[in-house]
Amino acid sequence: MPFQKTVSIITLGCRVNQYESDGLAETLTAMGFSIVRPGEKADITIVNTCTVTGESDRKSRQMIRRAAAESAVIVTGCYGQVAGAEAAQIPGVAYVCGNGEKSRIPQVVLALAEGRPVEKMGVTDIMTAAYDPMRRHVPRRFRSFIKIEDGCGNRCAYCIIPAARGKVRSRDREEILEEAAALAAAGSPEVILTGIETASYGMDFHGEKRERYGMALASLLQAVDRVPGIRRISMGSLEPTVMSAPFVEALAGMEHLLPHFHLSIQSGSSSVLRRMRRRYTAEAALEAIARVRSAIPGATFSADIIVGFPGETEEEAAETMAFAKEARFLHLHIFPYSKRAGTEAAAMPGQVPENVKKARLKALEDLQAGLRLDMLETYVDDHRETPVYVLVEQQKDTVANGHSEHYVEIDIETDTDLNGQIVPVVLTGTDGKICFGKVRDGCMR
Repeated sequence: MPFQKTVSIITLGCRVNQYESDGLAETLTAMGFSIVRPGEKADITIVNTCTVTGESDRKSRQMIRRAAAESAVIVTGCYGQVAGAEAAQIPGVAYVCGNGEKSRIPQVVLALAEGRPVEKMGVTDIMTAAYDPMRRHVPRRFRSFIKIEDGCGNRCAYCIIPAARGKVRSRDREEILEEAAALAAAGSPEVILTGIETASYGMDFHGEKRERYGMALASLLQAVDRVPGIRRISMGSLEPTVMSAPFVEALAGMEHLLPHFHLSIQSGSSSVLRRMRRRYTAEAALEAIARVRSAIPGATFSADIIVGFPGETEEEAAETMAFAKEARFLHLHIFPYSKRAGTEAAAMPGQVPENVKKARLKALEDLQAGLRLDMLETYVDDHRETPVYVLVEQQKDTVANGHSEHYVEIDIETDTDLNGQIVPVVLTGTDGKICFGKVRDGCMR
């Protein structure tokens, strides 16, 4: 046999890629393969790639070349989908497929392990692809992703992802509920429903199954809320457009939904949002945030922001600063605009110089750091007696670490092994990044 049964999986990019890599690892383990960590010696390496920016492409090629120096390589994911022919030319690559064929990869691995020939190119038309039937049975951690949707119907000026992921394709609700139940039974108290465009779940349904935008997702969340063993539910990134009054009302009535929401905002300037071809204004986004806070007291938010989009003026950058200050995000993921070949924005006039992008990024980071410190200090004051509930995700010696229901990271001093438990914690302080606390006895739930 030319190959031993050792496989490494390198994952780049988003939560959906991570879910799919975990699914591949689970299937390959059941087939008898040994999964080793990235960087460890393996006979076959799967590189699950990203293509969201030009830098993502570069990193994907770098990882492929690095892996190919040590093993046979299978390339999949978004870079594999949009640049499969380019990936296939890298020495050491044995097989390339995109996002519509990931469930075939275990059989390709088996063929390579047995020394059977494999046709190198397996990329098919993503626009006609069906939903890939991959699923999970065993959690890799205490917080488990569940993929509910693939593809995106938006056409944002800066984004290549629709070409890499195809049209919106929603997973069958009963399959999602079965997976949630299996993961809970296997020891995962929290599930995160995720997709490429999570809020578009169900928009490809027809007939009686078709609901207005967002309400199929709301109905699904309510069903997951009733799954035995599920104690915490969160979601992938949402557009503020989904947060209609009926959607928010449905969420407010749930028992296990975490009161933290990650929004794909991208800019706090309405004129920049128009050029980006986003479907909302900055004012509408603030209204959505206020609607949620009114219905779900204590709700926290995080968001993605792009600075230096083509044509962004000093006035527009200032509008984003003012927006962030008013929205009061607990976390901000800030990115300088990066040209992506094949997108409308790459050819737009008014490309912002790199030094200007860096200055705007730094200014927004500084603003956010001050807002976060203020919010965390208030959070500590509010919870010196009234506990928050922390899912402990890791523990080292006498310090347990996890996140509260508001997605605040917390270190807990303890002599007890708390891994995987949801424990009541009263807070003692913050360093502006995370909070610190101790277990509050008598408040278990």
